[in-house]
Amino acid sequence: MRIANLLMACWRAAAVRCVSLALTMTFIDLVNDGFTWDSVSGELVFSPLTWGILTFAVAVVGVWSLRRRAGTAGIPLSVEALDGRQTHVLRPVPVSDGWQERVRERLAASERAFLVAEKGHEGIHFRWRPGRGQQSVRGSMSFDVPSGDVILDVREGEGLLGVAGLGKGSSFDAVCQIAGATGLESGTARG
Repeated sequence: MRIANLLMACWRAAAVRCVSLALTMTFIDLVNDGFTWDSVSGELVFSPLTWGILTFAVAVVGVWSLRRRAGTAGIPLSVEALDGRQTHVLRPVPVSDGWQERVRERLAASERAFLVAEKGHEGIHFRWRPGRGQQSVRGSMSFDVPSGDVILDVREGEGLLGVAGLGKGSSFDAVCQIAGATGLESGTARG
């Protein structure tokens, strides 16, 4: 049921992004065909159906992309994957001495990370490019040494295209990429 809810959320996001284009195309078709009863009724029936199918296809691609990314990172997928802020508790795969330094080094060494700033020994702030462009998300890691947990908090910004062009899901995409780049695996997700 979670995938169906995610698919519906992706479909809504795709439809919202396409509304202005759909209305413009419908108006252009009406002007080109003339405002006759046949053209108006045909546009009112077939145009929403066509745009509904196209946006559903975009939503399916978005869900597939989110599932693939979540599967490779081992992070649970839910409707919250489209939220602008993601907070997850992750754990280093090999818990051993110096795991904090390894995570910090891997994060700083990634070509997607920049403006990496240490916040003492307990945390780190950074910017991360989830896509190919220059847009980025803001992120922070807090380290809980006794439990071996890393609290990863990622916030969307800068008008990112998101997953499959939906305009949403960039934060979740970044969490999956950060987990893979730093060798962290999923613990539990926080609201």
